[in-house]
Amino acid sequence: MKAQKIMRILRESNDYSQEYVANVLDINQKTYSNLESGKTKLTLERINQLADFYKVKPEYFLSDELPVINYNNTGPKSNSNSGYIHTYINEKNSESLYERLLSEKDHIIKEKDDQIKLLKELLEIERREVQNLKRKIENFTP
Repeated sequence: MKAQKIMRILRESNDYSQEYVANVLDINQKTYSNLESGKTKLTLERINQLADFYKVKPEYFLSDELPVINYNNTGPKSNSNSGYIHTYINEKNSESLYERLLSEKDHIIKEKDDQIKLLKELLEIERREVQNLKRKIENFTP
């Protein structure tokens, strides 16, 4: 798996924005976006910074397999503070899962955007109706 995908998985699994990670790395968001998308090559220095930030080994970013992230280890019986299980799943399955998750995320975002558009249209209709009612009240003569 490419380091860029691992960067994105780690960032999203920690619910960090690109801007937040960029600030931690002391770079601007566009530079970080280019690193994560693969437009700019990832240097060893940057890999070391990311490894320090996410508290993983630098080799983590060079792995050909997807790391499994454990979201359920924060309870009192947890044996680990890092949040990651150091086991791996099959590359083919991870690629498929990753692509399905991205597709689902994109679908959810599109639905959200469609709902926002509809709500804005409804709000505009309501605004016009309120304006019409105000005019009728102003023009009303008993």
